[in-house]
Amino acid sequence: MATSYRFSLEDVCWQQHLRDEGFVVLAGALLPEEVEVAKDLLWRDLEAAYGVSRETPESWKKWPLSKTGLNTKIAQDPGAWYVRACPGVKEAFARIWGSSDLIVSMDALLIWRPWWREAAWRPCTEGLHLDQNPFSKPEFETVQGMVPLLPVSAETGGLEVVPRSHTPDAKAELCREFPYLRYSGDWCPLNRSFEDAMLLLAEPGDLILWDSRTIHGGRVGDGLVSSPLAPSSLARLSVTVAMVPRARATPEVLQARREGFLKGRIFNHSPHEAGTSSGTLASRSTKRHSMTELNESQLALL
Repeated sequence: MATSYRFSLEDVCWQQHLRDEGFVVLAGALLPEEVEVAKDLLWRDLEAAYGVSRETPESWKKWPLSKTGLNTKIAQDPGAWYVRACPGVKEAFARIWGSSDLIVSMDALLIWRPWWREAAWRPCTEGLHLDQNPFSKPEFETVQGMVPLLPVSAETGGLEVVPRSHTPDAKAELCREFPYLRYSGDWCPLNRSFEDAMLLLAEPGDLILWDSRTIHGGRVGDGLVSSPLAPSSLARLSVTVAMVPRARATPEVLQARREGFLKGRIFNHSPHEAGTSSGTLASRSTKRHSMTELNESQLALL
């Protein structure tokens, strides 16, 4: 896939692109075999949580997915944790922060069924928005990420961003246009389109990164799939992931994260805030999690 914003992890230019444009796509952060393991684990989690079958799309008709596809029910299960701890993902964030002692977000997944097969499955999105308030948090805070495990194309849709919308000039203009955001938390829906918004095309296992000041949101594809996906394939299966240095979190936050994991609680994209942001998605599982369910590399990110 040839795009101007997709780089290999070893290409020294990707961090500059992230700084200048507010986003970047890193090719193959997960190896092909890691993508397959991740999909298998996530399907096991979904089958256990919902009683659906990966091989039987007929069973997806009664699947109680949200229209946006945001899913918190399996965010503390093995599949999501496998993706979070993949070496290529951690290495990207280690290069951003200059530290390998990191903690990871425990945020939602995105799951869309192939709506071109069933009109009722057509997703909607939350629209273009910010996850960092331009008034109360105007400076660089976090880099958000997403690992798609299926191809992201114009047909399927995925994440769209507004290039350079993280810059001081862009933020100043945004504050003039949306003065009411001064009284909002970090969840800042903008309720309008931007003509320069662009869909970020990606391959399975890529790592999409964006500055939290960058305007972004979901875009539903046109559904005109010329080469049909496998009958049992979803349209979208992505794991959100963000990391920051452990040093940014207080002892109280680290304790809240451990307790949240044990209770199956879901946090947002800011690992060092432990769910205090107003944009936090909340979910409590009926099962308790054991710390022994995490392997050494996963536990190091908690």
